[in-house]
Amino acid sequence: MTITTTRPSIRFTDRVTAMQESPTLVVLNRATSLIAQGVDIVDFGPGEPDFATPAPVAEAAKSAIDHGYTKYTNASGTKALREAIARRYNARYGLSLGHEHVIAGNGGKQELFNVMLALVGAGDEVIIPSPYWVSFPDQVEFAGGKAVFAKTDPDDRFRPNMAQIEAVASERTRGVILNSPCNPTGSVIRESELAKIVEWCVQRDAFLVFDETYELFVYEGNQHVSAVRWFEQYPETVIVVNSMSKTFAMTGWRLGYAVAHPEIIRALGKIQSHSTSNPSTVTQHASLRALAGVDDDVQRMYEAYRERRSWLVPALNSIPGICCADPDGAFYVFPDVSAFYGKAGIKDSQSFADYLLDTARVAVVPGAAFGADNFVRISYATSMERIREGVARMRDAVERLV
Repeated sequence: MTITTTRPSIRFTDRVTAMQESPTLVVLNRATSLIAQGVDIVDFGPGEPDFATPAPVAEAAKSAIDHGYTKYTNASGTKALREAIARRYNARYGLSLGHEHVIAGNGGKQELFNVMLALVGAGDEVIIPSPYWVSFPDQVEFAGGKAVFAKTDPDDRFRPNMAQIEAVASERTRGVILNSPCNPTGSVIRESELAKIVEWCVQRDAFLVFDETYELFVYEGNQHVSAVRWFEQYPETVIVVNSMSKTFAMTGWRLGYAVAHPEIIRALGKIQSHSTSNPSTVTQHASLRALAGVDDDVQRMYEAYRERRSWLVPALNSIPGICCADPDGAFYVFPDVSAFYGKAGIKDSQSFADYLLDTARVAVVPGAAFGADNFVRISYATSMERIREGVARMRDAVERLV
């Protein structure tokens, strides 16, 4: 008797099939691969500080290991860490938050994901200003909702406003996600517009998620305004997400946090208890030291970013065909490169990025990843020497197209 066997199939769910790999990581991986082959790449792709974690923070981690702080903690983070985060907001904004208002997780990305899983269901719409951070839409849609994009104006430095939000709202609007300072544009929302959006969300019984990961990196007279200022007035509405990654150069340590109503925090903790449990115990101890104050290190990073930004924007605008708005904050610029479309096979931001990588050995992130295909993102979280070299290479490459 002949027995016919077939190999089993691999079947994925629709939620995974619909999800795209992070485009920023795609660029990073390709650039890293070329660098590993010995190719000299000027990498404008990574969204992380080029500075070392402050020494006192690293020493606190070593001390935690030496003293045996390597066991599980509460899934939502230690009480000490959550209290420290609450104190930071209380001191800055005159609030009275306690540890019950805070959850700590494995990066701000995890807490954003947790919020979507807790508050968004099938048929819910979540409004996201565009251009947007790459993970927002996938997080909404993974939770069963629909991402709805409110287009911002490059002539106003991509700053979101109430009119843009209201223009795309519907009876299914469940919430709004704001990111200020914004990745990828560097835009900072104005206080008057944020106040209007908060009130609008309250009236619509919608949540407002406010991602302020780049809060300390704001330049040239622009002012960061946090939605946490409205938290005690509207605790059921306002959810603030932040991270240790950018402010303290701790991207690889993986610790972020959310501030929200205690009932929301408990829901996020329930999800986290079944996904990752607590964030790294060692990282929590390091984060306590960072929150206690490493002001000189943070200031050095800020000054370096400000200097780089001041040089980079006019340098890009001096290249024929490139138009770059002056960003309010973060450490990115988001130039319009559509003038080169239709030349040398370039038809969109992806092919422009491929052209730069292949021709100039410069890595940038295609704007299509952020919902803006006429643009590319350039990170200036790299040395001034490499920024100058990268811009020189870009100029040589695009001048062949003009």
